[in-house]
Amino acid sequence: MKGILEFDLPEDEAEMRYAQAGLDALLVLNDLDQECRSRLKHGAGAFADLDEKTIEAVRGWVAGASLRRNLPELE
Repeated sequence: MKGILEFDLPEDEAEMRYAQAGLDALLVLNDLDQECRSRLKHGAGAFADLDEKTIEAVRGWVAGASLRRNLPELE
């Protein structure tokens, strides 16, 4: 089975770039979640100075937004 995306260039160039960046966007969300998890579990990472309630709120919001947008889980 093959899946092919087609774009009419140059009119749809922005849409093509959005589609190409999809995996990178998922990886950024995953990195954000992992940094939040690191703060909650180990008190370390990029958000070590932020309070637990804030980190939990951010992590919950990202998870909810991902579900609402039907984003796939990274495998």
